[in-house]
Amino acid sequence: MLFIHGFPEFWYSWRHQMNEFEKDYHVIAVDNRGYGDTDKPRGIRNYTVDKIVDDSKHLLEALGKRDIVLVAHDWGGAIAWRFAAKYPSLLDKLIIINSPHPLMTRIALRGWAQFIASWYMHFYSLPWLPEFALRANDYYIFDYAMQTWDNKPLLPSDQLEAYKYQFQKNGFTAPLNWYRAVIRRYPINNPKSTNDKYLTTPLAAAHNYVNDLTVKYIDNCSHWTQMEHPILVNQYMREYLDARK
Repeated sequence: MLFIHGFPEFWYSWRHQMNEFEKDYHVIAVDNRGYGDTDKPRGIRNYTVDKIVDDSKHLLEALGKRDIVLVAHDWGGAIAWRFAAKYPSLLDKLIIINSPHPLMTRIALRGWAQFIASWYMHFYSLPWLPEFALRANDYYIFDYAMQTWDNKPLLPSDQLEAYKYQFQKNGFTAPLNWYRAVIRRYPINNPKSTNDKYLTTPLAAAHNYVNDLTVKYIDNCSHWTQMEHPILVNQYMREYLDARK
């Protein structure tokens, strides 16, 4: 079971799922290209979706793994959707959290609701300014963004400090290059909790593009679904996996 995290996160976001599924699977959660202590090649061209997808492929090849369960959230979901399309022979099951099918995103961005919700993608694609803003006020972005659906702190202070430490140590430029790469490729392209600030609920229904799709909605939940409601997320994951053995 391979976990792919989103922005601004690192492997630790999957701790609840790793603890739950380690008795049944070889669980793997790594820091993506540009995050944590992984390599950070220079240049926006090195952060395209296909290059990051191939990172996961090469990791699985190095570990001798195939027929995997791929679990992804946020930006990781964009990587996972592409992985499923590009390397289906390596995949057994796909679980996506808060990350719409790419074609659903393109359709939704024709409307104002999702376009406005995606404002941050425009901002993150700018040079230098996003790095300055994200470092400001003791990395306040984590205090601001990592909140529950009712605007309470998502994490205890020691866990929040772990996120701040990772980005203080390693910087934001490489993770932001994911946004810059996708914005340069498209004008602005690129499961769902119902109180997600960044994705609108209709994006979850991708039945026209995916065979054998199961969609679960979690009410009263922010964007950080697997951390805010880990027991329910783990339950839904296990139900899905058990039903398709």
